[in-house]
Amino acid sequence: MGGPADRGVTTIVAPATPAGTGGVSIVRLSGPHAFPIASRLTAVDPASAPPRTLRRCDVHDAAGGTIDSGMVVFFPSPRSFTGEDVAELHLHGNPAVVEGALRAACAAGAAPAEPGEFSRRAFLNGKMDLTQAEGLADLIEARTEAAARAALRQMRGGIRASVTPLRERLLSLLAVLSAAIDFAEEDDVPAVTHSQLAERVSDLWHDLEALLRSYAAGHRLRDGATVAIAGVANVGKSRLLNRLAGEERAIVTEIPGTTRDYLHAEISVGGVPVLLVDTAGLRETEDPVEREGVRRSRDVIASADLVLFLLDGGRPAGEGDREAYREIAARPHLVVRNKSDLQEEETGKGFAGAGKKGTVRVSARTGEGMEALVAAVAREVGPGESAILGQAPLTRARHRFAVEKALSALARAGESARAGIPLEFPAEDVREAAAAMAELLGEVAPEEVLDAVFGQFCIGK
Repeated sequence: MGGPADRGVTTIVAPATPAGTGGVSIVRLSGPHAFPIASRLTAVDPASAPPRTLRRCDVHDAAGGTIDSGMVVFFPSPRSFTGEDVAELHLHGNPAVVEGALRAACAAGAAPAEPGEFSRRAFLNGKMDLTQAEGLADLIEARTEAAARAALRQMRGGIRASVTPLRERLLSLLAVLSAAIDFAEEDDVPAVTHSQLAERVSDLWHDLEALLRSYAAGHRLRDGATVAIAGVANVGKSRLLNRLAGEERAIVTEIPGTTRDYLHAEISVGGVPVLLVDTAGLRETEDPVEREGVRRSRDVIASADLVLFLLDGGRPAGEGDREAYREIAARPHLVVRNKSDLQEEETGKGFAGAGKKGTVRVSARTGEGMEALVAAVAREVGPGESAILGQAPLTRARHRFAVEKALSALARAGESARAGIPLEFPAEDVREAAAAMAELLGEVAPEEVLDAVFGQFCIGK
């Protein structure tokens, strides 16, 4: 079967609703023969059916037998999701019924859709840019309400609204530079001084740098954060995981070394999906199973966005605590003094590594201090002001690379302007920055980029 690039005249079909039983399932067709195929299956004439209006019908198989009693709706081009003629069959939510409709549509000339092919056609037909398509994918996969809102803003063109004015300013500057270079001898063409160029490039650089800073928030909302719970054995790590998760995910006993491998649970903190990982107690052990658990725990801690380092607040810190702390001291972390319901000791003294973000007292047994702990975690891994202010932040590494490419080009242009180098050289750098912005929006996108973006979609979207 050919790829999306050579399927432009093919009519495609796929279920638009998840597999399984339910009240309603939708089968979607898109392409030049979507209406005739849907009409053949339903005996409803598209010419007599008002567009975008559901019509009751029976749905038939290739032999003319009745598959289901449902509805059909027609979306004429270009006012459809893909920009092509689109027809939808609304059926009862039974997998056998859906499969029968798909077989009938394929027998009538449709081809099974590839993952993301409906959205890819919408992009190729100018119904959305690449960032909007990515926002649609992120909305489908969003794990928190805040992530869904951010994805919706992106799907509605939020990133494009930020990038387009920047690209227009780059193109405007490029036009001025090109005129100054090509018509330098003409009296009616204003000259461009190197100081003027340096000032305009500096303004653009700072605005692009502000856009790049939004990636930290967007990346966290989309991909989430990992928070590792670390410390020596038997300080309450598993109990803390259970308390934060609101369920008994980890076995809790008074026996040191109960956790042999890391356990995890996902929660929402400040709108960010946070993967909590309960690691094995950091200690040297002769038990080969526990030793492997400690090794894996160290790997998790090394890649975590934040570490919660637990100390037993009911006893003085020991040498084991200090040895374990040295392993995480340089990583971003909070010192958590657990068991605050017991006799308090000066447990936290001497724990002040370079990555320390604060100290919180909690009782994983009673729940005391948990709100303060969650708030402290939110400060470190939360989405920040861009999500709160309703902006659409950059969310993917592809966005970040494009903006970084533009920033590098502008940095070179600024250096050339300050050094008085002929305008041809900074003009080429400005051209490269503008091209990077076009890549971000997908106006210039290699086939492998499109394959990577749309290959993440489910079939039927």
